[in-house]
Amino acid sequence: MLVTFISQCEKKALNRTRRILDAFANRIGDNVWHTAITEDGLDTVKKLLRQSATKSTAVSCHRVRTRQRSELVWVVGNRKKFGEQGLVAVNRTKRNILHSEWENNWQNLNAIAIISTLSALLHDIGKSTNGFQHKLFHPSKMGDPYRHEWISLKLLIWLVKDCQTDNDVWQRLQKIDEFLASHQPTTQNLQGNIEKSEMDKLPPVAQWVAWLIVTHHRLPPLIEYGFASKVKESFLQIGNRNFAIDLNLYYQKAVKAIAFWVKNPKSIEEMTTKEKEQFFSFDNLVLNSPDWQKQVKRYAKKAQQDVVLQQLSQQSTAIANPFLLMLSRLSVMVADHNYSSLTNADKAKRVQGSKAWEDKLIANTDRKTGEKNQALDEHLLGVARFTAEFCRSLPILHEKLPKLINHEPLVRNTANTLFAWQNKAFKLALSQSEHSELHGFFWDQHGIHRVRQNHWQRSYYVCLGKPQKRGKANHCFGLAGSNLANGAKFSPKSQFDR
Repeated sequence: MLVTFISQCEKKALNRTRRILDAFANRIGDNVWHTAITEDGLDTVKKLLRQSATKSTAVSCHRVRTRQRSELVWVVGNRKKFGEQGLVAVNRTKRNILHSEWENNWQNLNAIAIISTLSALLHDIGKSTNGFQHKLFHPSKMGDPYRHEWISLKLLIWLVKDCQTDNDVWQRLQKIDEFLASHQPTTQNLQGNIEKSEMDKLPPVAQWVAWLIVTHHRLPPLIEYGFASKVKESFLQIGNRNFAIDLNLYYQKAVKAIAFWVKNPKSIEEMTTKEKEQFFSFDNLVLNSPDWQKQVKRYAKKAQQDVVLQQLSQQSTAIANPFLLMLSRLSVMVADHNYSSLTNADKAKRVQGSKAWEDKLIANTDRKTGEKNQALDEHLLGVARFTAEFCRSLPILHEKLPKLINHEPLVRNTANTLFAWQNKAFKLALSQSEHSELHGFFWDQHGIHRVRQNHWQRSYYVCLGKPQKRGKANHCFGLAGSNLANGAKFSPKSQFDR
């Protein structure tokens, strides 16, 4: 094949690249090479370039297809030096920094951000219990009788139970310091109706907040929708009444202290009454942290003033819009996992809580040392900040996340005869690429656990998008125990960095 190499290297990388390319091709300019070369020879050139690559390296390889057409084969190093077709920019234009389309197509974004951030401020308040604080520094195989997110929900219910409207809830949160001056939760308050969520008694937007708090780790299991063969067929029928249930009725009947979701039956059975009461009593309550209260008041005021939330508050049924519920839950979970992973070595990314509360309540400990990692009020403030930042990024995620463009290992046909059917399936998916841009695309794949299948799944991701935008997807391996093994095998096959 005839190929052309173009170098946009800088500094010391320029001379290193020239030495490699001079050994394989004829230089026809200061930074351009042309030659006839075999497939193996081209792979060798790429390998040598990658071994010596630095931040200053940028080399593109173009294959001459016809007299009038060439195609980009690969780029080694800084891809930003070249365009999508491997061309070098000779001029610059002004960037659209307003991007009004990001805002105009997201009418509910501000509402999502406010509720997600408010939920982030409340999501772990249940960690204030004496039992949870003792458990952090005295590890035990015995789990909490009720998980901390369920205690957080019950604390929210206690805080706003007598509020009839969402506006009353926002008023209560804006005056939370005055309320706490004369009210403090007791063991009886929390244990009184511990088995029921009582979410159905809350106004619509407050229900939304409560849902995010109690599901920020796990969704409630669909016990009624199990795998019993007797009811399987009825559940698969279109219009099944179980899937048309009113969400408020679902909150009332289905969201409860389900065993192994938020309740640990073994702990409840084996713990003494005094031990169990430790998970409902408080020496300190994070609701009293001044810095935390300041942020709660701020976002409660924003919620009260938001037009979209005002409209949602007027409806008589629970908020069931999956777009709002899923994106807000995603935002809280991403922020929670992100901030919880920060250690003392990540001081620049962490926020500062109230000085007086640094040692009163702890959110988590360092897994390696077992020492205190994050104070509870700092954790809540940090997760809230990360949540707000993530919500602001939602409109641009699709455009700004890295893409797979012209990634040859994912689009070439398999030579294994056992998997020849995958080539036909790939072509079928490719034929639906244009339709999927408008209508979306969903497929359900069943199969045994094989790396080869993981390979063609990603090939479908790549073929469904436009050539200029394709190949942006997340994928989870089925078995948690073999994630690393699958990743290790898949990375070299697809030429990804681990």
